[in-house]
Amino acid sequence: MTFAIDEINNSTSLLLGVQLGYETYDDCFEILASLLPSLLLLSEDKNNEIDILCNYTETVIALIGSWASERAIVTAKLFSLFLIPHVNCVFKVPPSYSSKSCGLGQKEIAISLYFYCFEYKGCPGGTFQNLATLHPLFNMLHVHYWIVFCCILNGQYDTSASDRSRDPLRQFQAAGDYVLGGFFPLYSTEVHWMSETRSESGKCESFQLNGFHWFQAMKFAIEEINNSSTLLPGVTLGYDIQDTCLKSSIAIQSAISFLTAKDENRFKLKCDYTNYSTRVLAALGPSNSELSKVIARLFSFLLIPQISYAASSNLFNDRTNFPSFYRTVPTDEVQAAAMVSMVKTFQWNWMAVIGTDNMYGRRGIEHFTKLASGTGICIAYEELIPLNLPGSTFHRKMVSVIKNIIYSRVNITAVFADEHYAQTLMTIILEQNVTGKVWIASEAWVTSETVASSPNISSIGTILGVAIKSGHIPGFECYKSAALAVRDLPSLKSKRCGSEGKLLKAECNECLTQSVDEDADGDSEDLQRISFNVYAAVYTVAHALHRLLHCNLGNCSRSTIYPWQLLKEIPQVNFTLHGRVIFFDKYGNPPTGYDIINWQWRSGNQIPDFKMIGEYIAQQKELRINTSLIQWNTPQNKVFEIMNLEGAVKGALGWRYLMHKSPSYSNNVSLLHTDNQCIPCLKNEWSLLKSIKCQNKTIEFLRWTDTLGILLVSLTTVGLLIIAAITSIFIINLNTPMVQLAGGKTCLVMLVSMTISCCSLYLFMEKPNWLLCTIRQPIFSFGLTGCLSAMLVKSFRVSGLLIGTSFSAQWWPGVLKYLGVCSLVLIQIILCSVWQSTSPPSVFANYNISVTVIVVECDEGSVTGFGLLMGYNGVLALACFLCTFMVQSSAKTYNLARHITFAMLIYLMAWVFFIPAHAAVKGKFVSSIQLFTGLVSIYGIITAYFLPKCYIILLKPEFNSETYCRNPMVNPPPNTESQ
Repeated sequence: MTFAIDEINNSTSLLLGVQLGYETYDDCFEILASLLPSLLLLSEDKNNEIDILCNYTETVIALIGSWASERAIVTAKLFSLFLIPHVNCVFKVPPSYSSKSCGLGQKEIAISLYFYCFEYKGCPGGTFQNLATLHPLFNMLHVHYWIVFCCILNGQYDTSASDRSRDPLRQFQAAGDYVLGGFFPLYSTEVHWMSETRSESGKCESFQLNGFHWFQAMKFAIEEINNSSTLLPGVTLGYDIQDTCLKSSIAIQSAISFLTAKDENRFKLKCDYTNYSTRVLAALGPSNSELSKVIARLFSFLLIPQISYAASSNLFNDRTNFPSFYRTVPTDEVQAAAMVSMVKTFQWNWMAVIGTDNMYGRRGIEHFTKLASGTGICIAYEELIPLNLPGSTFHRKMVSVIKNIIYSRVNITAVFADEHYAQTLMTIILEQNVTGKVWIASEAWVTSETVASSPNISSIGTILGVAIKSGHIPGFECYKSAALAVRDLPSLKSKRCGSEGKLLKAECNECLTQSVDEDADGDSEDLQRISFNVYAAVYTVAHALHRLLHCNLGNCSRSTIYPWQLLKEIPQVNFTLHGRVIFFDKYGNPPTGYDIINWQWRSGNQIPDFKMIGEYIAQQKELRINTSLIQWNTPQNKVFEIMNLEGAVKGALGWRYLMHKSPSYSNNVSLLHTDNQCIPCLKNEWSLLKSIKCQNKTIEFLRWTDTLGILLVSLTTVGLLIIAAITSIFIINLNTPMVQLAGGKTCLVMLVSMTISCCSLYLFMEKPNWLLCTIRQPIFSFGLTGCLSAMLVKSFRVSGLLIGTSFSAQWWPGVLKYLGVCSLVLIQIILCSVWQSTSPPSVFANYNISVTVIVVECDEGSVTGFGLLMGYNGVLALACFLCTFMVQSSAKTYNLARHITFAMLIYLMAWVFFIPAHAAVKGKFVSSIQLFTGLVSIYGIITAYFLPKCYIILLKPEFNSETYCRNPMVNPPPNTESQ
């Protein structure tokens, strides 16, 4: 990077008269640690403080980094608030992160650029303090450089922004001894991400009644606690509510405001936040996983407790990256498990799954398909609905999705989407005249009156779904109704930008024109359920604070409480709230499950009742459902029965979709209405994604015609030719001193044994069958054993271990050496016989290597028996090595011991490497590992032991004499110097 900047600064054609500067920062290989330099870049005039402003002009104008996708996503979220161009190096961010849901001001640019790090800039105003004793995530002493590209035009960059006044950041506050923050979607902005060109938050657009309900639930809980004489007696809780506008960039700015110190409007960048009191002690929200993800990164940096009432993504189970995140809503995985259990209950096994292309939809489909695949449920069709398409393109895409569902002949479809996209989907389904199906709704829309009020929705079929468990809040209905009775909402104050860009308290004129609909005070099912989660989250913080302040029946010991102290108490919370048990597991998740809902229409009612017909108990993973309560809007008004077709496809997982030929048309293929069923392909078959037939798997083994097979066969053949040549030379010169020194006729035993081993290698090259699997290992092992046994007999002779014994004088030159070879080979025969009789090898078809391939290989039976066979030869080689590696000889005689030592060293090294290689390699290449090891062993013996002797016999005949070819133990060297 520095090279590029220097090159540009010295350029005579690019940026004339302009100097680019740069700064480098450390991200410590940790997501949370990368937030400190990110925030530092947003500080103005290098004062290490971030003012909470309406617009930001004094910032860096571009950024490079970080090199890891996860950290790049986090920093992109933060810098999108200021529309700072962010060039991501090395890794490309997934396409889904360049969507409006991520709040990116403009698309990130991914460049394949590797860079090194040259400069480290330490912590501003001091050194990093090790806070690992508080939490390991506070340890910032690891060094890795995060490159930040700060383009400074002539030392300063100014974007004169006289027109940058922006709409207010809506905020509602109440003082207290301890303040809780809240993120709620009070308004929404409809600004498309492609149209954003300035770092401003959105204007007041449409009023979100659900966010207002949830906000009232938080206020109600706080007021209830403040009036309680048993919970936090004498302690007053306050609140600070921020509007997220359902937009990441606005939510980030709201989150930064919560990080500011008490009674201040700026966030100070420090190295030690142990004794730092933030504006809020804990925070509730936001309302979805997309917003929660980026805010949780910021809050985890300071270990501020965050309890979400609606974020269900399993991503937050990662306690390393989200140590301060808790929630009162079950996870997506629990939701998927409940939906799969429902499908299993009715024995449906042929269905479609669709969802929105955001974190909620992707994770929902992922968990559902994973659980469904293990229960025999075939997903005939799955699709993600893009969120950033223009109106007409989006409509065409939705129509395409519905037509694919029709083409797939499915009657059951699961939908993971929020209520806006679910409503659009239902409308298009009705336009396409799709009726009488079963739709399984996710919790995001199953109790949505917005979706339920779609015209003619009753004809769409049966709607079942899972809903967040309901909870009763005594007195809340009256409290909420009183708040909603205010037509112009005049009590809702906000903050507005003044002409100087500072936040000024004023009323938002645009917001004052908003009013609540006439029927807004009605009971909305989904609002009630989420409201209880908000209510429970407030009580969770209160109970944790109650423990931390050591409260008794009369009072509490008030003191300064830091967020990280409160965080330690939240996992210990366990209480009952209006019949609901509240506690958290080790991942910060509640024990609650889901209610099972069925939409039921009564005569004369356009909007259905959301009838609870059962529940899913998460802790027991048990579904309890009363099927007699279900209202079926299907043909014959009854449940779809299990289908009896003999096949269907599940892509590469090995399922097929079998179509019956119609008897009326011999060349056509049709599908009967009741003939849809998902069953697996045969064991030796597989299927392409969305295919209508199974294909035979490819059978693989090490073939003669494979490239590797040709190489190994060539090496084996060359080895045999070399052995044949050496054998001829030794037979012709059998009575010469060199051959006699090498072993005489014993050498011929070695050469014949190596020939047997080489020939056995050909048995590894053919398709395995019972005979080949039975004989190939014994023949290979016997050959090596014969060679090594003869070598060991010679090693005893060379080492002089038998000098001075009767064996040396009388027996050794004749019978004993052949008896020794036969005895050693006999031991190997006994080991092989035991192995073959107890657990013999067999032919094995391995289906686990690949979905499309069957690998036919030999199963060696007992690993112990096979190991003893190979290990015995290793013991013989090691004995030869130990006998000869210390033997010395005169410089005037041939050093036979050294050649034996090198030969055995090569052998031992080859088989030491064989052990991990054989364990790691899978498939048809397992045999090639043993082939290669055997060849290395044989070539090692040939090269180190036999070729030097052939060289003397053929090219240096003057050394083939009695004087030179003496046993070193018969004529020892005159000194101990190594030859």
